[in-house]
Amino acid sequence: MELRQNIYHHRRKIRPITWLIIGIILFIGFGITFVNTALTSAKDAEVKYATIAKNKGLKKQTDFLVSKRAHTYYSVFGKDKNNVKIAFIMKASKNAKNIKPIKIYLKKGLSYQQTVNLVWAKYNPKKVYSLGLTMYKGVPAWDISFKTKKNSLSFVTIQFSNGKELKLIKNL
Repeated sequence: MELRQNIYHHRRKIRPITWLIIGIILFIGFGITFVNTALTSAKDAEVKYATIAKNKGLKKQTDFLVSKRAHTYYSVFGKDKNNVKIAFIMKASKNAKNIKPIKIYLKKGLSYQQTVNLVWAKYNPKKVYSLGLTMYKGVPAWDISFKTKKNSLSFVTIQFSNGKELKLIKNL
């Protein structure tokens, strides 16, 4: 009697749990790629505008803020060679030659925290979403977006030097 080997191989079935694991790995991979791609432009902008600020006298960068309303403004915060706190406000431009940084001394106006405190005291928001330095009619200003107690969106522009309200858009 002759033994014959089975020349047919049985195909293995992939279990549902394996498909689930593969799906989760792909989902995480695509998620990381999406987030990385989304943040790349922000990182590139920070490098671009921080380099311009360093060429104008910034020695140590401490913060970077973005303000987007009618125009996009980038603010680079830090210290100069004398260890004085300064910031540069720059209007967004694709061409670096068109960027004209505006240097401000932070001791001559409201700080980030003072501005947040002013918004909380005056408008009593539910939540402050964003805060950034901008230029409003040629004057340095803080641009703040916040959620009111009635869950509506509001924007206020506050003059950097004295805290005066320059523009208010309420209840969007």
